[in-house]
Amino acid sequence: MTLKATLPPLTHAWKGCICQGTATEILRADVQEHLRFLQKELGYKAIRFHASYHDDLGVVERAADGSLVFNWALVDKVYDVLVELGFDPVVELNPMPTCMASGDKTFFYYKMNVTPPKLMAEWEELVTATACHFIERYGMNRVRRWKFEVWNEPNLHGQFWSGTREEYFELYAASARAIKGVHPDLLIGGPASAGGEMVLPLALWCRDRQVPIDFFSYHYYPMGEYSIYAWRKGSPHAPGMNFADEFRKIRAAVTEEGFGDIPHIITEWNIQHCGPNGKAKWVGGDDVVRLFGCAAVLHHNLHAEPHVDVLGYWTASDVMHEARVTHRRYDNRNQYYGILNLAGEPKPAFHAFSFLNRLNGPRYDIPCPGKPALADWIITDETVTTRALLWNFHMPEMETETWTGSVEIPLPERMREARQVRLATALVTEGAGSAWEIWKSLGSPASLSRIDEDALRAAAHPRHRSRYVEVVDGKAVLTFTLRRDEVLFVEVLPAEASVAFADSAELAALNKALEYPGAVE
Repeated sequence: MTLKATLPPLTHAWKGCICQGTATEILRADVQEHLRFLQKELGYKAIRFHASYHDDLGVVERAADGSLVFNWALVDKVYDVLVELGFDPVVELNPMPTCMASGDKTFFYYKMNVTPPKLMAEWEELVTATACHFIERYGMNRVRRWKFEVWNEPNLHGQFWSGTREEYFELYAASARAIKGVHPDLLIGGPASAGGEMVLPLALWCRDRQVPIDFFSYHYYPMGEYSIYAWRKGSPHAPGMNFADEFRKIRAAVTEEGFGDIPHIITEWNIQHCGPNGKAKWVGGDDVVRLFGCAAVLHHNLHAEPHVDVLGYWTASDVMHEARVTHRRYDNRNQYYGILNLAGEPKPAFHAFSFLNRLNGPRYDIPCPGKPALADWIITDETVTTRALLWNFHMPEMETETWTGSVEIPLPERMREARQVRLATALVTEGAGSAWEIWKSLGSPASLSRIDEDALRAAAHPRHRSRYVEVVDGKAVLTFTLRRDEVLFVEVLPAEASVAFADSAELAALNKALEYPGAVE
């Protein structure tokens, strides 16, 4: 009997959004190059970033009579690039322009003014002018797909927002009046909070006052668990499940209050877990650069997808003003959030998204007997081929367990009667798809020779291999060994009739050709 793919396809919530630090970074040629590469390879729908109203962009100033004057020249340069690249921006309405601000408190290296407006009517005027300008420049048919998000993490009092919670709610209401006053189809949402504790209060506040809200946005990072429970000791969550549990809890809470139809847009997340002391480490941790990152992306995406509509990964590139990054590819400052490093080279997390991007068909429900606790696989029917993705994820505090096993991969109809098929594989391991370990082996140099640069560039790509396997009952058996945090992508291809089984010289030559400097056996 032919095995059918009975599970639905992945929703690919991750494709709904990628993030970048600030609007002014998008004016940089290297950031634009990085975004262009990601759109070519992955094809994100939206992008979210801070500070479209930053003074550096000169959006607003005062005329001699005290009225507001708007200038969109630099904003247009930012958004023109994004529209050209196929993004529908998440327009994060912040920071407070200095000439409108009630105070001078700023946050982060790029000095985001975090105070409420002196006059709420002026904030409403600014937001109205923003929506009108975008429609005039890009057209209503495009802008109605965009999302206007009010502020960033206003629950972090004294950091991103100096006002009270009630003042944030009033800011949200003024923004909603402005956006819906331009056109009722434009999308407005929030609270863009750190964690989801502010989502239900905003929803109830809006309902009580008949203020529109089209989406809930909030942020969560796996490292949040470690900020409460060092090395997760005492955590009520099963290992690796805190991230998805938070989304499940938030969605259940707002659904119970009648907001079940409103989308949940995660406008920041990342795979940072903890530092060497078992506590959260927000800057300079190596989770985002080492092999761990690839398997972590896969694990958290798989478990979070059922509870959210968009998973916006923070960030596309390591080029970020908030980090005060230097010119080095890797160091304690530059081991930052991007899926591409400063040179535009893929980090392990990039490969996770690249593999997921190729899994679009219905999934086979095939159990994984004898696997390590957080290891898993996805196998999809892609009509003319079958694809499989396997990973051996470990939380930082877990003991290492190697996964050695086999899986029967169902074949597409055109290959079921063949004698053999070819399995093309891509393995992400230390030194192949994860270049950071090669950099460490070189002594963590502050500057690189050209040959070092070549080696790191090559080591940023997975190790590709091919093998021929016999077809038995319409299936191909893949045997594998995955060490800690390794990831294996597999695609079934037809075998050429002239190729001898298993030990052909052609196969050996192919695998030799696919090797590169920096590959580790």
